[in-house]
Amino acid sequence: MATTIDYLKILEESLNKKISVLQALLEATRRQSVLAEEESLDMDAFEGTMEQKDALLSQLTELDEGFENVFHGVEAELKDNKSKYRNEIERIQNSIRKCTDLSVELQALEERNKTKLAARFSVQQREIRQVKTSSKAASSYYKSMAGAQNIDSIFMDQKK
Repeated sequence: MATTIDYLKILEESLNKKISVLQALLEATRRQSVLAEEESLDMDAFEGTMEQKDALLSQLTELDEGFENVFHGVEAELKDNKSKYRNEIERIQNSIRKCTDLSVELQALEERNKTKLAARFSVQQREIRQVKTSSKAASSYYKSMAGAQNIDSIFMDQKK
């Protein structure tokens, strides 16, 4: 049976993996930010980063679930013997703080990206609406002009 120290090492490794996944997620989000600021949005690259982020988020969920399961196994032992495992607990707490800092930075960047993309899509929607309105007006004009040739002029002298 594994000892509490082994479980603490597993927790620490799990947090280190979580930190690396959060850093990769942050980097992918930064790439999205750069893509959102470009004049013409490369949808293929944007979707590629979305897929990468989705995979990273899945890994993050698995790491969180694993951490919780292991932690619940040693929680009682840690509460009873805090002084015995002080150094390990401090390292784990520092790793948790780092994860929290990365998460906060990630959320802020995601919010900025959301705002950028919303503004960009709003402009594109306006442009699309304008093109539709213009083409509808042009179509209506051409239809009315095509029908004008068939109408007899009321100003023409009909006496012969």
